[in-house]
Amino acid sequence: MDGAPEPVRVGGVNPMENLETEHHDFIKAALEQSKTHAGRKYKIVRATQQVVAGSLHTFYIVFEDDETQQEYKITAWSRPWLQDKGEGLKLTFDKHEKK
Repeated sequence: MDGAPEPVRVGGVNPMENLETEHHDFIKAALEQSKTHAGRKYKIVRATQQVVAGSLHTFYIVFEDDETQQEYKITAWSRPWLQDKGEGLKLTFDKHEKK
């Protein structure tokens, strides 16, 4: 088209290209919760963001020391206005099975 950036779709899933420190903090916190993957070096394969009641960030990562390059999916649902820290940020960490 005319080279203008794609508009952000409210409620839609949008790719993330430039991750901020906060996003890496989400990933590290999810890895810490997993206990077996805490502190491992990772590489981001792709990342998305969706505006819902807050922001839902989804990160697909592989570990640098894993020869199989198994992907893992991390989600971070951020609702910073909630006073209860446990409710303000919900994290998940799962093995991602490619379809």
